[in-house]
Amino acid sequence: MAKHYRCIIEVRGYELDASGHVDHANYIHYMEHARWRVLREEGITPALFAKWKRWPVIANLTAQFMRPTFLGDRLEVRTHISDHGRTNFTFEQCIYRRDEAVFKGIVQAVMVND
Repeated sequence: MAKHYRCIIEVRGYELDASGHVDHANYIHYMEHARWRVLREEGITPALFAKWKRWPVIANLTAQFMRPTFLGDRLEVRTHISDHGRTNFTFEQCIYRRDEAVFKGIVQAVMVND
């Protein structure tokens, strides 16, 4: 079974759109933040990427918006690596408010030389 990672984010005022809910682009930022937390938990740091002279780059991203979220909501980003090879990996991520899914995303990343 794949290891699952969790990251808590509280919605901040500057992340809202004119309608008072989280602007769509912020979900992508939440996912990015959670992926870097996953890497850090596994001991993979920017310094290690620099040593390897390789960096992860997003090759493909899919997003499914399910429900709006609002100022002060505590969101939990759940992440797992669903597939990986020598130079590529796929993250599946779901963002929850309490136990309700509000956003789902799949990110395919590849390693490139610097």
